[in-house]
Amino acid sequence: MKRKFGLTAGACLVFAGLFLAGSNTGSAQEPSGSPGFHGVACVKVRHGKSADFKTLVDGTFLKYAQSRVDSGAISGWLVLRTVIPAGHDATCDYAFVTFYPGMPNAPMGDEEMTAAMKKAGISSSLEDMRQQRDAAGYLVYNALERTAVHVGQAKKGDYIIVNVMSVPDTGAWIANEKKLWQPIFEDGVKDGSVDGWSVVEQFLPRGAKDQGTTYTVDIYPSWDAMFKFFGSGFSDRWKKIHPDVPINQGMDQEHKVATIDHTVLYHVVDAIVASK
Repeated sequence: MKRKFGLTAGACLVFAGLFLAGSNTGSAQEPSGSPGFHGVACVKVRHGKSADFKTLVDGTFLKYAQSRVDSGAISGWLVLRTVIPAGHDATCDYAFVTFYPGMPNAPMGDEEMTAAMKKAGISSSLEDMRQQRDAAGYLVYNALERTAVHVGQAKKGDYIIVNVMSVPDTGAWIANEKKLWQPIFEDGVKDGSVDGWSVVEQFLPRGAKDQGTTYTVDIYPSWDAMFKFFGSGFSDRWKKIHPDVPINQGMDQEHKVATIDHTVLYHVVDAIVASK
């Protein structure tokens, strides 16, 4: 049986905002309704600066993100650390995901960023923050993405597997995911085997030469859960959810609409939602 080995979360947010000057713990989740936009910022940490970068994330970035969520400017924020592949082979050491309550926010200018930092209680100047940021890491890319299907939510400590897909017909692929896989993951969320699952399309950039335009995201509550979900008991879950569709037939149908090109495993370092 060939199928997703985990989740897909696609590698804008606080980090992109601080990088570009624009743009739960508990759980963080995408808004339940349309259009379900979120931003992803892929970041590499400079050699020898892992501790400095972590200090920035745990301090200023989280403080800023919490303020933005509490103000309603964004609906949630995730910090994802790349587990596999790691090192030089990893495109991103961290991915920062910002969820929007509706349409994405327009990029912020310096005055807006300064005001937002002040509101968050950050005493550093914008220029000082940029210097600290640039000394510790750098932005590889940022993307704007849209969720087509979403089940459950991510929390601190979860593991996320992102499957980047080749999809010749997006409509057929999404329809197949809704028919075969959404009820499987909904069942997993009910019994606690998984924490969530998403089908995602990249909104920008997009074009014939752009990579990673579609993917799925599987969210697991623990390291062990990541291996167990598609283990020996999965065939019984499939029969329960799809009694009239043999599992081999379901796999054959999936292979007709999508191919997994690349898989990345992330650990959810932090998840921000509105303060109680």
